Amino acid sequence: MQHLLRDDLRILIMSATLDGEYLSKRLSKAPIITSTGRQFPVDIQYLVKVSPNDRLSNLMAQAITRALQEEEGDILAFLPGTGDIRQTAERLEAISLKAIVYPLYGDLPFNQQRSAILPDTNGRRKVVLATSIAETSLTIEGIRIVIDSGYSRIPRYDPRSGLTKLETVRVTLDSANQRTGRAGRLTEGVCYRLWTKAQHHTLAAQRNPEILDADLTSLVLQLKAWGVSDILSLDWITPPPAGTVRQSIQLLMQLDALDDDGMITARGRKMAALPTHPRLAHMLLESGHNTKLLALATDLAALLEERDPLPREAGTDISLRMESLRQWRSGQRTVAERSVLERIERLASSWRKQFGVVADNTSVNHYWIGSRIALAFPERIAQQRQPHSERYKLANSRTVLLPQHDHLVREPWIVAAHLDTGEKEGKVFLAAPLDEQDLDSLAQVQEAVRWNDATNRVEGVIEKRIGNLVLHSIPMKEIPIPRKRTVLVNLIRERGLSVLGWNDACEAWQSRVMSLRTWRPDEAWPDVTEEHLLKTLDVWLLPYLDDVNKITDIQRLNLPQIFQGLLDWQQQQQLDKLVPERLEVPSGSKIRLQYFSDGRAPVLEVRLQEVFGLLDTPTVNEGRNKVILHLLSPGYKPVQVTQDLNSFWRNTYHEVRKELRARYPKHAWPEDPWTAKAVRGVVRRS
Repeated sequence: MQHLLRDDLRILIMSATLDGEYLSKRLSKAPIITSTGRQFPVDIQYLVKVSPNDRLSNLMAQAITRALQEEEGDILAFLPGTGDIRQTAERLEAISLKAIVYPLYGDLPFNQQRSAILPDTNGRRKVVLATSIAETSLTIEGIRIVIDSGYSRIPRYDPRSGLTKLETVRVTLDSANQRTGRAGRLTEGVCYRLWTKAQHHTLAAQRNPEILDADLTSLVLQLKAWGVSDILSLDWITPPPAGTVRQSIQLLMQLDALDDDGMITARGRKMAALPTHPRLAHMLLESGHNTKLLALATDLAALLEERDPLPREAGTDISLRMESLRQWRSGQRTVAERSVLERIERLASSWRKQFGVVADNTSVNHYWIGSRIALAFPERIAQQRQPHSERYKLANSRTVLLPQHDHLVREPWIVAAHLDTGEKEGKVFLAAPLDEQDLDSLAQVQEAVRWNDATNRVEGVIEKRIGNLVLHSIPMKEIPIPRKRTVLVNLIRERGLSVLGWNDACEAWQSRVMSLRTWRPDEAWPDVTEEHLLKTLDVWLLPYLDDVNKITDIQRLNLPQIFQGLLDWQQQQQLDKLVPERLEVPSGSKIRLQYFSDGRAPVLEVRLQEVFGLLDTPTVNEGRNKVILHLLSPGYKPVQVTQDLNSFWRNTYHEVRKELRARYPKHAWPEDPWTAKAVRGVVRRS
């Protein structure tokens, strides 16, 4: 945009970890200015061997103990998350450590963060257990030892669910170097790395650009406000994931910021003008019609943008945070952290000033809070799976869990504001209860026609839905035939032709037609393989589904008659002539032929005595294809397989005759099969 709007504008991009060479190339060989800063030497030590079964907290506790013995100064230990910090602290408490241990992470109360950063007032050695928050933004006095676990927790946005989850990943080289540098800011230092030197060479060079793992909804809205219609067509340094962009557009449509064509709406422009996420902007603007609700929305926007003022054990209910804020604002005592409440109030005051409302410190209906949050997070409205269960199903179909014993389990409906999508089931951190009656305004009426596995029939319902959650449902008076046909076709495709009552006769017909398709390629015999039949159901089966409603109706369909419609009139006349179902043999029996879909020679299984007098092998397809004769004994046991009956009579029959006379002495086995009379049953020897 620089060359379009301000050719005199100079832009300086500053970072401690960016890949400068790559960025310079992407920006038309922009010059690179390097400032190394003041840095003391740091001695790096690696573990000799790491077992995959070693718990990270055990390795860290051992490394801290070793460092306290070998080196002087305070220790900064990097761990991926708060759970790892707590476990390591517990391990250190179990041993007599000549140092004081401080945790340091983002959600820690300010006074505890301050204690971790400043020197110990009693002059004791200090061990700070920190997340990646301590990599760049904080200076901790007295640190000359760094112990790096080699892991970090990063948020990754999942466009399929619209949720962000925290993942524990290996550090990258740039991050590891940055952590190491913390030991050399004040004097010479040492860094212990809890991985081997060989593993170090396998680390990725750079962290992923944030655009690949972030929620892009705010970015997409701002670009739409600038008039960008195709987000992906811009000349990005790192292009955003197409799936994330699509999900962001869908969410903005749901929030009325974009129309059905993806163009920004008047509401969207108002949302883009507010300095907050589009979700919260939508909540604020939607609450503007009611002064009391707008005052509540300003408090909620501030609460959701700041750190949680209550400790983790307080539970997930946002109503408790709102009560604490309003009590504190009224001068009452509260267990919430004062410094966080002050930041929340500064932000809430800014919102009140922008929207022209005054602070409201009255008691608030908990369901009002839920209704406001549902405006911001409509796809996170959740229905309880079973009464008093911690498990809820979100409107986007994901399953999430409340913490055990959380009092919100009394609520059949909640809306989650803060949550982690998790591997299989997400975890809810902040939520509010919902009154089902308040959901009607957010619900959409939809007609659904689907197959009900419980009743084995097509059902049509009129539903009030929020995403994939059903509020109310009533049966349709009449199911439209086109929609019913679609459901049935999809069911048959999913389950296969067997659901139609497909049987041996159907398979035999299929094999006969497919044989002709192979044998007579110049003729237009249809493809009737199962794959093609399923693919073309809406061509050959659709007209027969109008009166079909349940599984028994499907299985009563007259498939032979329906299949005839796949052949033209001439093919129908030729089928029995070219590939007859049965062949008559000299005994008068009409024996069924077995055809094969791949065009192999058909098989005729017949007792030897029934083909006496038959000189040559029978044929089909106007004499072009000989059948394979499976000649059987009177007990229907195989005697000979041949496609040359004449040769069998001349060369093999007499040997076979000896064996059969011994095995079946009551039957006649003539010396001359050419002139002998064929028989079906027993003809006793004369």
